[in-house]
Amino acid sequence: MDALTPLINGLNLHAKLVYSGGVCGRWLMDHNSQTSVWFHLVSKGRGFVHSPRWPEPLRLDTGDLILFLPHAARHFLSYSAEHLPNDANDTQMTPWLEGEAGFVCGEIQLATPKSLLWQALPAEIVIRQNQSGTILTRLLELVVAEASTPRFGSDSIVERLCDSLFVLAIRHCIEQDWVREGVFAAMQDKRLAKALSLIHEQPWHAWTLSELCTQAGVSKSVLSEKFTSLIGHSPIEYLTLWRLQIAAHWLMEPNMSVERVAERSGYESVPAFSKAFKRHLGVSPGTFRKS
Repeated sequence: MDALTPLINGLNLHAKLVYSGGVCGRWLMDHNSQTSVWFHLVSKGRGFVHSPRWPEPLRLDTGDLILFLPHAARHFLSYSAEHLPNDANDTQMTPWLEGEAGFVCGEIQLATPKSLLWQALPAEIVIRQNQSGTILTRLLELVVAEASTPRFGSDSIVERLCDSLFVLAIRHCIEQDWVREGVFAAMQDKRLAKALSLIHEQPWHAWTLSELCTQAGVSKSVLSEKFTSLIGHSPIEYLTLWRLQIAAHWLMEPNMSVERVAERSGYESVPAFSKAFKRHLGVSPGTFRKS
C-alpha cells in the first residue's frame, strides 16, 4: 500500500457539500474557517478570490479548483476583481442554468487543524483546469455533472467524489513538489514512506525504532536523521503525534468511547491516554469531545 492511503484512511476525512448551484448579481461568498478545509470548484463562468496574501485578486475560470486550509488568510469570492460587496446580502442563488457563474463548494472538518500535517501544505491550493491531469480532470467533470443535474442521492454522490478530490489535490501538491517539508514531503523518500506506512496503518502497535528500521530496510541513524530533518520529530515522537491526531478524529465519532479510542491509539489504559492527550492538545479527551 502507498504511504498516503493509510494516512487518509486513518483520519477518516469526509467532505460536506455546502453549496451547489449558480450565482447572479453582485455576489459574494464568505467561507472561512480555522478548523476546516474549504474548496470551491468553478463549474461555470468565473469568479475572483480576494485575499490579503496576494497583491491583486486571483481570477478563477470554469474548471478551476481552489482549496483553503485553516492557516489561509481570510478570503472572499466575488463577481468582480475591482469591487468587493460589503456582505453576501446581494448574492442571488439560482439554478445552475440561470446563474452567471456556478460553483460546487464544500468543507472538510479537521480535528487538529494546527497539526504539522496540515501546516506543511500550502495555505491555498490552486489547480487550474489545464494543470489538473487526466484523472483529476475527469473527477472534476463528474462532480459538475452530478451536481448540475440533481437526482436521487446526488448530494451524497458529490460529497463522496469530493472526498477523492481532496486526496487528489494532496497528491497533486506532492507530485508538483509544492511540499518541501513535513510528512507529505517525507513520503517521496521510499525508505521513509515504508516506515510512515507502518505507523499510519498500525498506530496501536508498540513500534520500536529497531523494528521500524528492520521493516523499512534502513539503519537507525539514517531513519532518525531523515525523520528529524523532514518532519521535525524522531520516528517514535511522530508515532505519538500520529496516535493523538487520529484519536482526536475518533473522538469526533459519537459511537466511539474514550476507552475504545485509547485502545485503538495504542495506549494500555485510559489514564495514560488522557495524560498524553492533554499534554499535546491542551485539553482532556472528554473536554475535546464536548467542544
